Amino acid sequence: MQMVVRIFAILLLVLLFNYTTTTYSYCADGAKLFRSKCGECHHENGEAPAISPVDYASTQWKRFFDREKHTKKKYIGNKVSPSEMRAVKVYLMDHAADSDHPIAAGSTGRR
Repeated sequence: MQMVVRIFAILLLVLLFNYTTTTYSYCADGAKLFRSKCGECHHENGEAPAISPVDYASTQWKRFFDREKHTKKKYIGNKVSPSEMRAVKVYLMDHAADSDHPIAAGSTGRR
């Protein structure tokens, strides 16, 4: 019985470690994707208005992505994959104005 408990504990730790590292890299990828892919248009004097994660609350970002505004535009669908779009969504929601960690675009989050 002790052996079963030990194996279960080890598996739980491995799964937990895998989840936390995957989530972190996913968010880090979201920040990088936001700067590179979204930044192509969303910058000063760009085709679209400059944006930052803190421009909206997390529910507003969620609503924007749930309505699939960008995926309906052909020129964006060719540049940004659905998984990349999800990563950007997570990044924007995690760093929105009402989040625990609001951050401006291009900022490192350090003070």
